Amino acid sequence: MHPIRRLLPVVALTGAALALSGCGGDTSSGTGDAGSTTTVTATPSRDASASPSAGDSGSSAPASPRGPAGCTTADLEVTLSAGEGAAGSTFYAVRLTNSSDSPCRTGGFGGVSLVGAGGRQIGAPADRTAKETATRITLRPGQAAEATLQVATAENFPAGRCRPARAKGFRVYPPDETHSVFLARPTTACRNASVHLLSLKPYQRAA
Repeated sequence: MHPIRRLLPVVALTGAALALSGCGGDTSSGTGDAGSTTTVTATPSRDASASPSAGDSGSSAPASPRGPAGCTTADLEVTLSAGEGAAGSTFYAVRLTNSSDSPCRTGGFGGVSLVGAGGRQIGAPADRTAKETATRITLRPGQAAEATLQVATAENFPAGRCRPARAKGFRVYPPDETHSVFLARPTTACRNASVHLLSLKPYQRAA
C-alpha cells in the first residue's frame, strides 16, 4: 500500500508535465503560423486593397459600412449648361450624372478653373460661395447633382488689371477628386490671379 501511494504523485506530475509540454509546442507553432500568414499577411492585404482604390481614383471618400463609396470622376458624366447672362455675368449649371452601375456619394464643392492652350490654367480658380448649403448627396445610377457656376465678364475689368487671355474652356474637378474633365467653352479670361471671375456654389441634387 505504501509504495503505491508514493508512486501516484510521480505519475500525476509526469502527466502534467507532458500536457504542459504539448501545449507549449502547439502555442509556439500556432503563433508562428498566425504571425506570418494570418495576422501579418492578411491584415496588410485588406489595407493594401483599399489604398490603391482611393489612390487610383483620387477620391477622399472611400467605401464606408454606413454608405456607398465616393463618386470618382470615372463614375460621372460631367456636363455644362448653355449659360444665361445677367448683370455682367454668365451663369452655368455644372451637372454630375452617375453613369456607373452602383450608388455613390458626392456633394459639397468641386473645383473649376479656366484653361487655355495645352490645358494651362488662366487666372484664379472659382471661389466657393454659399458654403452653409453644402451637403452630402447619394446618387443612384442615372441621378445627378448640379452646382451653379457664375462667370463674371472679363471686359468688366480694366484691361491693364485683367490682362485678358483667350480661354478654351473649363477644367472641372468633381468633389473629392484629383482627376478633372475639360469642358470646351471659349471665353475671355484674366491672367491676373487677383481678378476673380469665377464663383461656384455647392452641388445640390438635380431635379
